[in-house]
Amino acid sequence: MVDINGKIKNIEKYAKINNIPIMQKEGIDFLTDFIKKHNVRSILEIGTAIGYSAIKMTLVSPNINVTSIERDGERYLKAVDNINDLGLSDRITLIYKDALEVKLDGKYRLIF
Repeated sequence: MVDINGKIKNIEKYAKINNIPIMQKEGIDFLTDFIKKHNVRSILEIGTAIGYSAIKMTLVSPNINVTSIERDGERYLKAVDNINDLGLSDRITLIYKDALEVKLDGKYRLIF
């Protein structure tokens, strides 16, 4: 069984050590509560960083799918590792590109 909480704590530690901005606890709690309250299932995130918020949003419900865009190669690769490590690659789509250059066909209930 995957230790989700332990893996998320490791992502938080990695972000702190490497000065990578991730959402603070109050912000991510507000966002995930909003997703629950409004039954959001499709999310577009601009700025993946290392995948922290995409992971937290996806874990709200098994019905949630996130598309996330990241232009920094090192952060993108770390996000891929983190998402794969948690077994969420089937629900989180990562796009390695500048958001201004991405053409999307999907519809999203939340853009973050």
